[in-house]
Amino acid sequence: MKKVALSALAAAMMSGAVYAETLTLYTDAKTGQVFTTAGEGRVEMGDFVDAKSVDMSQRESESSFSEYKDAMKKYVNVKSHAKTLDFSGTHYFGLSSNTYGANNAKGNDTSRGFEFRRNYLQAKAFFTDKDYFRVTMDTTDELESSTGNANMYVKYAYLYLDKVLPYTGVEIGVAHRPWIDYEEHNSWYYRSINKVIMEDKFSVNPTTGASLAVDTMNSADMGVNFQTKTPYFSSELGIFDGEGYHPATNQKLSTGLSEEWRLTAHLMGNGEKVGKYKLDKDTYANISFAGIMSQDEKYDGSTQTDSQTYDKNAYWFHAVYSQPEFLIAAQYDVTKYEYATANANDRKLKTWSVNGEIRPAQDWTVLARYDSVKTEYTNSLGAATNANNTNDGTQIIYGVAYDYNKNVKFIASGKTVNAKQSTAALALSTDTGATVGDMIDKQSWMLTTEVNW
Repeated sequence: MKKVALSALAAAMMSGAVYAETLTLYTDAKTGQVFTTAGEGRVEMGDFVDAKSVDMSQRESESSFSEYKDAMKKYVNVKSHAKTLDFSGTHYFGLSSNTYGANNAKGNDTSRGFEFRRNYLQAKAFFTDKDYFRVTMDTTDELESSTGNANMYVKYAYLYLDKVLPYTGVEIGVAHRPWIDYEEHNSWYYRSINKVIMEDKFSVNPTTGASLAVDTMNSADMGVNFQTKTPYFSSELGIFDGEGYHPATNQKLSTGLSEEWRLTAHLMGNGEKVGKYKLDKDTYANISFAGIMSQDEKYDGSTQTDSQTYDKNAYWFHAVYSQPEFLIAAQYDVTKYEYATANANDRKLKTWSVNGEIRPAQDWTVLARYDSVKTEYTNSLGAATNANNTNDGTQIIYGVAYDYNKNVKFIASGKTVNAKQSTAALALSTDTGATVGDMIDKQSWMLTTEVNW
């Protein structure tokens, strides 16, 4: 009888079922007899179920497994040599209205419409817990785009190997350049409405092509980038082609490379979290020095000639402080362009930027930013060019952001660009009173939906 009861118990345990009605059995230590009630000299054996209940449980388990197999037929098997596959996306969709200064006899030039400012689709194939290969596709369709259609680029395509040196990993391929990603994930969190100043084109008039820009660098390029993280210090040191991840030109007739770096002190000792701060919880204070030494770069679309080839050297200082209630950041940048032969575009850009945000209530943020660029032309025509304030100007960005949930954010924002250039633009306008500066002046209003998954 004991063997039968124990077999029933084992079957019940294997079925994974729990029953409300059970039977407690006892045995006499001397005679071995089994009883259903407690008594003197009787030892409890445990709770048991009858064989009929066990049989019903097994049938229910078989039925559930059959239903599971039927449900799995709806899915497609994914095969990979990677240990784990990770998919994600980032999307910036918005409605923009831009009004430019007078550039013809009809008055102002206005553009209005919906735009896909960014559409990132990303896949990571992990070979170990930390080593992986990443591919990110980037699609953009903006009102000020020169092509007028959505372009798709490989934004990132690199192998990441963790701890190839103490505290240091490396990206190999179309990798992060040291600066842009750092600033976008530590001090300016609103790439969906405007680029950071080092990558920014303040204004590009879609009708005339007149522009005001800093545009020193973009965020990715072909090369290698070593990334170090410790509590009080982090850095990125990279070597790249220099033209960026979607240039119209290539390295076919070029030998120059770009050495780039970022060195950051983390005063609060949380440098290992750089790029992964939680704004509603973390407090951090970071000071950075970064730069570029790039040789033999070319204008997009130009042929490889001395008159179109330049060296670009830049350095900048940046500081940010953030706590759950607010954030404040500032930077000063100097970028110098020197052409291989005498060229009217030899110049030095001095730019500075201040941005901040206040978080008055949960999920709400008020943001603002002020940028300024001053360009000094150093060629033989520099005196006249500088007198006309060519490529000088300011912009103010302001807005309110609402975190709908952890995946979706809504932003209402505006931007005011004031170009200082004063040269009369007779060749570009039938209105003799218009100037290049008037054409570039811009007032923008934007409604933005930001999605991350």
